Formats: sequence, structure tokens, C-alpha cells
Amino acid sequence: MNYAPMLVYVLVACITPGPNNIMAMYLSAHYGFKGARKFMIGSGTGFTVKMLLCGGLNLVLAEAIPAAVPYVKWIGAAYMLYLALHMLLDGFKPQQEEQDDGIQNGESTYKSGILLQCLNIKSWVFALSLFSIYVVPYDTSFRAIIIGTLIAVAAMVASTLLWAAFGSAIRRVYKQHIKFFSVLMAASLVWCAVTAVL
Repeated sequence: MNYAPMLVYVLVACITPGPNNIMAMYLSAHYGFKGARKFMIGSGTGFTVKMLLCGGLNLVLAEAIPAAVPYVKWIGAAYMLYLALHMLLDGFKPQQEEQDDGIQNGESTYKSGILLQCLNIKSWVFALSLFSIYVVPYDTSFRAIIIGTLIAVAAMVASTLLWAAFGSAIRRVYKQHIKFFSVLMAASLVWCAVTAVL
């Protein structure tokens, strides 16, 4: 494997804003770190399965996915717009005095984390390109697929936790300016949706 450029690619792809990181930050700011944990676990699970699938079936997927990308990216963009709408509406509804850290809503569940990963075209393209560029040309063993997956999952989990920690850290400010932050984060997801289909 070509480790140095692969590590740079993985770190840049995982730490940059995307649907998963934005949702982790939003949910932590809104419900606290504890309230976002099920989403983050679901997202991590979905990402791990996706990486193993793309790694193990890289040659088949490299041919099959490009044909599906025009359809999958529109479904993923629609889901991101759905999430953005819920963020926006949530910011403008009357707020309770103090929300429970353990509250679970539709966006902060384990299933929603897995669903976001299934529809997140950014991470599909990331997984396919990671294996087709940095792993399979150098080593086609199962061990190489596992190592590539572990590196990517570690970077994804660390990035998600970082974004969630930031969301949790700004929670008090978020609650004071919830409308502004809801508009800002919803706009960020809309931007993700637009760039996914362009």
C-alpha cells in the first residue's frame, strides 16, 4: 500500500465538512454529546460495513457503482435536504427551558446514522477511490483490505467525535442563538446536497 498519500487523503476526506460531520455537530449542539451517541454509533457501523464492502468487492463495485451514481447521488441529496429542513424547522419551534441530554429524536437514532451512511455519496466515492487508488494496485490480500478499512474507520470516528465535541462545546451558545445556528447548519447541509449532485 502507498501509506503516506493514503493517510493524507483519508485525513482530509474525513475531517472536512460533510453530512455526517455536520449532523454530529448539530445533534451534539442540540441534544448534547450523549444525545448524539446513537447516531454516531450507527454512522460508524454503516461506514465500517461500507468500507469492507467496497474493499472486498472493489473490482466489481468499480464497474457497478459508476452506473448507479447518477441515481444514488440524487437520493442522497434528497435525504440531506430532508435533514436540513428538519434542522431549520427545529430551530424555529418553541424551545423547552432545558432539554434532556438523553433525548432521542428521529435524526439522532442509530438507524438514522446507518441511513445517512447508506445515502452519503461522499463516503461511497471516498471508499471506492481509497481502495482503487491506494490499496488494490499494491496489495489485493484480505489483510490489506482490513488495514485500509481500519485506517479509514479510525479517521472517520475521530473526525466525527471531534465535530460532535465541538457541537457539545458550543451548546450553551447554540441554545442562545438557535435560529442562527439552525439556518447556518441547514444551509451547510443544503450545500452538501448541491455539491453531491453537481
